[in-house]
Amino acid sequence: MEEDKYVHEMDWALAKELKEFELNNYRKYQYDLIAKHIGKNILEVGSGDKVFTHQILKHAGQLERIESIEPSVTLFESHNKHKFPDHISFHMMDLFDVTKDTFGLFDTVILIHVLEHIEKDKDALNKIYDLLLPNGNVLIEVPALPFLFSVHDEILGHYRRYNKKALTNIVDINKYVIKDIWYQDIIGVLGSFYFFKIKKIKLSSGDGVNLVKNQGNVYDKFVIPFESFIEKFIRFPLGLSLTMVLQRKSLH
Repeated sequence: MEEDKYVHEMDWALAKELKEFELNNYRKYQYDLIAKHIGKNILEVGSGDKVFTHQILKHAGQLERIESIEPSVTLFESHNKHKFPDHISFHMMDLFDVTKDTFGLFDTVILIHVLEHIEKDKDALNKIYDLLLPNGNVLIEVPALPFLFSVHDEILGHYRRYNKKALTNIVDINKYVIKDIWYQDIIGVLGSFYFFKIKKIKLSSGDGVNLVKNQGNVYDKFVIPFESFIEKFIRFPLGLSLTMVLQRKSLH
């Protein structure tokens, strides 16, 4: 098999010890962040293990279609624990190989922890512009706070972590309106700093698997529901992740 230049160590969660483990509250939390901006005609960039695709299907109501692309053969061919109807399709493709003739145009493009894996992130947003219907939305979640960049980011193939300035700087204001941008998961900053920056734990290691099964389980069951409730009323000045909503402008 040809070397998978995309996967890095993103297949760590496919280890047999974690095969049935899923951060259910966290995945729903991620979905809820962007839920009100999701349309019916969706391009998902970076389907990975297809868990987030399942969140869209489960909660988004009636959809026309989801075209989901994943460039990594390892992730694309990984075991899929969920079943999907015919109007949701998966394709092993790189974003830069997609044109408006490939699938047509979309009212929503979703990138959940994908942009940090793309070296030319500004080019990616400009590419997406050509795939969007007028007034269509781009929904982005990325890892936040450059000072948290650690061995965890390196092994997953992250080029960067973002702050608000860095993320807004890659947006062409002639093409997009920035509808919203905000941080979330402030408690996660402490855990990330301690486990990945100080202790330098690799998720693909035995210590990493134990971290996910133990502390990760507590985080999912107790911390995420608490933060999800609090963040309905308060936006914090920093967080483990950063979400941005863009709307495509119509050029005349």
